[in-house]
Amino acid sequence: MNAANHAVTVELTSKIAHLAVLFRAEFAEVEVDLNPWLTDAKTQRQLDPHSIDLSFFFPKRHPGLACNYILLKVQFSEGLLRPTCQLMQVEADGYDHVDPQWSFSTTGGQFAGESPPLSEYQTRFRAVIAQIWRLFEYPNQIKPRLDYGF
Repeated sequence: MNAANHAVTVELTSKIAHLAVLFRAEFAEVEVDLNPWLTDAKTQRQLDPHSIDLSFFFPKRHPGLACNYILLKVQFSEGLLRPTCQLMQVEADGYDHVDPQWSFSTTGGQFAGESPPLSEYQTRFRAVIAQIWRLFEYPNQIKPRLDYGF
């Protein structure tokens, strides 16, 4: 589901904004889209309502990440406002215009695909994912910045 649709509380809005800032801090030239999915009924029925989805566009193909576009899905066990909600996994897919180049999931922790990022950029990408994991460890709670460990 589009990240913007999940910005329903101060805590979630803050975390979604912070997620975008984390990615831009590592990859400064990227543009963030909090609404990567179309809003028509057919598309919306196919989306996971327990996932915060956002995308990142590079003005030109990023040579280190081997893509122009990254779709990021932060998946949760249930509705984000439920007190028992837990972060389940983070998935990302890198695209070169319309063709998939690579995929990544915290389930396996490895990049797969036709053209994965260069090793140095895989390390940088994993570091951002680790920060996202800490940010959403408690999805509907906010902690002071020092508690996130970054």
